[in-house]
Amino acid sequence: MKFIKKNKFTIIAIIFFMALVVLGVQVKNLLVPDEGKASYGDRLEGIENHKLASDLLGNIASKLKENERVLEVTNKVHGKIINFMITVNSDMNVSDAKVIANSIIPMFENNELSYYSLQVYVLKEDEALNNFPIIGYKGIEASELIFTKDREITIQEEAGSNEE
Repeated sequence: MKFIKKNKFTIIAIIFFMALVVLGVQVKNLLVPDEGKASYGDRLEGIENHKLASDLLGNIASKLKENERVLEVTNKVHGKIINFMITVNSDMNVSDAKVIANSIIPMFENNELSYYSLQVYVLKEDEALNNFPIIGYKGIEASELIFTKDREITIQEEAGSNEE
């Protein structure tokens, strides 16, 4: 009892400090999300059951490059989304580009298509032609790619044409 009376201010300061620490932790938990959990939930749950074959994407790129109008194919997997970037000749029209992009779908198995979404970006070699890129997306329930709205080629005026 003598110890408590002799050190009452020290004990009050320790209790006050501990209460302040507990309050600080509660405020931090309220304001800052838990860093141990994913911000968007468990989107990738079960991905270990849906591994892609190691040579699948390379084989798809090789088959696409067999078309002489396809210049380059790159791909990247981001979680459950497989992105393809296809560069085609400048003389390619939009409908032919869509056919090439849709030819990717049958190269996957049904269990892969039921888990992964596909995004296909078709670019032209000549970037000045502004009806490209076209972008196709296929979700897990879709059977084919859905593309961005078709754009017409517009002719840009030369910078010095308004001068007299």
